[in-house]
Amino acid sequence: MKKIFTLLFSMALLSTAFAQYGPKEGQDWNRNRDVYADNHHRGQGGYGSYYFTARERDMQIAQINREYDYRIRSVKNHFFMGWYQKKRQINYLENKRNNEINAVYAKFNDRRNRFNRRYNERW
Repeated sequence: MKKIFTLLFSMALLSTAFAQYGPKEGQDWNRNRDVYADNHHRGQGGYGSYYFTARERDMQIAQINREYDYRIRSVKNHFFMGWYQKKRQINYLENKRNNEINAVYAKFNDRRNRFNRRYNERW
């Protein structure tokens, strides 16, 4: 009886191991076509695109500003730090905040952002 259960368990384990699907990402749907410059990737149209609304952009910028305002306030209130070190740390934090905000604007203005675009405006 124990051998039968062991055999059934091992068969179930093997059948589930071989029932996994293969990778689907490397398929080239236009492999046999003579035209190489067309951008009509059938079945792969939405890869890399995303929706990033103006509201999400503003919320992320507000979050970044809150976070860095807290950090700058923390540096200003740090008692055992000299004024030059405070000034240097605050400048570093402000530059880092500006870089993060610029990254959010770049993400919003990127061509892959599909928010508020018509179907014909692909490029």
